[in-house]
Amino acid sequence: MAFTDNCDLYAAVHEDGINRVIHHVMRQRPSLFNYASDYIAKNEGLWCWKVDRTSDVEKYNHAFIFKIEDPIPILGADAPPVALNFCAQLVAAKIDFHPGNVIALPAEMNPPLQPQHLAFAVRLCGALDCPAPDLLGKIPPGQGETGFLGSAEGHQRPKLPPEVPPTRHLNCFCLDAFLTGHVERQTAFGETWLVGVVDDVDIVDIKPDQLEDAVNCYLKTLANVLLKEKLAIRMKLLLLNVPLLKLAKITVKPSPNPPIPNNPAIEQDQLKAFFDVEVKP
Repeated sequence: MAFTDNCDLYAAVHEDGINRVIHHVMRQRPSLFNYASDYIAKNEGLWCWKVDRTSDVEKYNHAFIFKIEDPIPILGADAPPVALNFCAQLVAAKIDFHPGNVIALPAEMNPPLQPQHLAFAVRLCGALDCPAPDLLGKIPPGQGETGFLGSAEGHQRPKLPPEVPPTRHLNCFCLDAFLTGHVERQTAFGETWLVGVVDDVDIVDIKPDQLEDAVNCYLKTLANVLLKEKLAIRMKLLLLNVPLLKLAKITVKPSPNPPIPNNPAIEQDQLKAFFDVEVKP
């Protein structure tokens, strides 16, 4: 059966093409995938993972390699506040369309990949500084609620900049995370939306199991909320109205289900879409 037996136009993208784009974007815009405090970003020897980047990125400073964020605060420390350097990097990412021959899903996700589904795998590396006792010893005592600047003495506590101990070494770790999901049409506010849905999430080798379940549930909830709120696509945006020399108007819109079994479809290592064309004078 030809791809256009039940439609007028057919389009598809292969998983290899998407993975190639992901690779190029990660090299050309590394600051979208690498986050660190300024001290870590400036010292390449402290990075958890060597950032693969293009030569033009090298022409600029470290802020084009990392997205600079404030150090992580120590909760409750406010006189002076204390914060720690950190590093968080997404070092690898790839997608796999059914039948699933790029990503080896962990046993917890009940492989193989189900029909009309996709898988996504990422490797995350990161670390939070653990300062040496001698560095912490430089923080002066007695400035909290019970200290000489405390409210008991009636003094106004000055707003102090955070103490950030310099980092000598980061104990980096890496985690492999897997996601499976599908794409579906949903109706809301009188419109039809194209929405990605996450079915399962698994981060490998987190212990105890209850902690792993909690983290997986949080990430699944986070992904589904963001997909609905930030990445849902109005189907009408896929419509195309083209005036043809003022003699006719060509309208392109997604083909209905049925007769197309799945539109969009995830199969044969591709994401496919089917469209109908209407010409009106």
